[in-house]
Amino acid sequence: MGNGFDRFIDRHNTNSIKWDFTREDELPMFIADMDFESAPAVKKRIEKRLQHPVYGYTKTPDELINSFISWFKEEYDFELEKEWVVPISGIVPALAVVSNLRGGSSITVTPNYHMLLDAPEKAGNKMIRVPLRNDNEYYTFDFDALSKALLPDTKLFYLCNPQNPVGRIYTHKELQEVSSFAKENDLVVISDEIHCELVYDRKHIPFLTVDEYAKETSISFYAPGKTYNIPGVSLAFAIIPNEWIRKEFNRISYALGHPGVFNIEAGIAAYSESKEWRLELIRYLKENRDYLEAELKRRFPEAHFTHTEATYLQWVNFGEGIDGDYLRKNAKVWLTDGKDFGGEGYVRINFGCPRGCITEALDRIESALATEKERKYG
Repeated sequence: MGNGFDRFIDRHNTNSIKWDFTREDELPMFIADMDFESAPAVKKRIEKRLQHPVYGYTKTPDELINSFISWFKEEYDFELEKEWVVPISGIVPALAVVSNLRGGSSITVTPNYHMLLDAPEKAGNKMIRVPLRNDNEYYTFDFDALSKALLPDTKLFYLCNPQNPVGRIYTHKELQEVSSFAKENDLVVISDEIHCELVYDRKHIPFLTVDEYAKETSISFYAPGKTYNIPGVSLAFAIIPNEWIRKEFNRISYALGHPGVFNIEAGIAAYSESKEWRLELIRYLKENRDYLEAELKRRFPEAHFTHTEATYLQWVNFGEGIDGDYLRKNAKVWLTDGKDFGGEGYVRINFGCPRGCITEALDRIESALATEKERKYG
């Protein structure tokens, strides 16, 4: 592997949430950052900027916006207008701020990214949570249930596409149905699309490209953090074609701030100089996904798990009582517990790591479950 994705990089003593705040005997596979070297072009461009000794307030340059627009055109054959693109410091704070866009409550589906679920409530607003329909670990929207859950003051629909944690790439038909549902109920769609480049079986479809209502009545969030393994670099983009929505977003998001000097350099490098690295990363992650799914099926025949179409996150139910706390205590593997996402009984495995780490985690889990089976049945 040319870019060394199989190489283990020791991340201790870097204030890594993933590695420096775990116990010595634990294998962390929870928080969604990867254990690979970040895209080399990012490092090179930041190092070049470091050579100038002053790191002052920095205006967002056209080069950053243009690199993002060019990347979007190449990936999705859709031309963004420059004024639609609003650079921001990050998606998570924007998810909270945007809940104040129209007042009232918001609605979304579960399981779902916990920061998305919590964002409106942390901003003092209500989030209505409606379960996805689960057909043998294939998750789809239940629009009847969504319709019944709406309140008179519901103004926003929060969409995670590709979906974290279940790994779906929603089809064009599904996204059209979301747009139709939003139109029927006068909802603005807030679409978190941060995992859009980490796809394996088919291409991601940006929500705003689905139809005219989707384009004119949505805010879509994009960021380079997940794909180029720079989640600690605060940079994102809001795409807002509707002028009134864009003005309101700019008004209520004033305190979010703008990308900093090194974040700008990282973004330009990611979108304009890292394509080959990204394609190699996706090849490796797809092999990891296939390996993990095959091993889950072989080692844990009673487990239920999704087929991950996108992201580097696997959604698994190992069986009754085998939750994140159990596996952390007994297998010394730290996974994200499904209850954080509204999916009781599941865990989320981060497979954005050298394959040897996946094998080690599965060995530990298999041993722990064998011990549990022996304790129960003798």
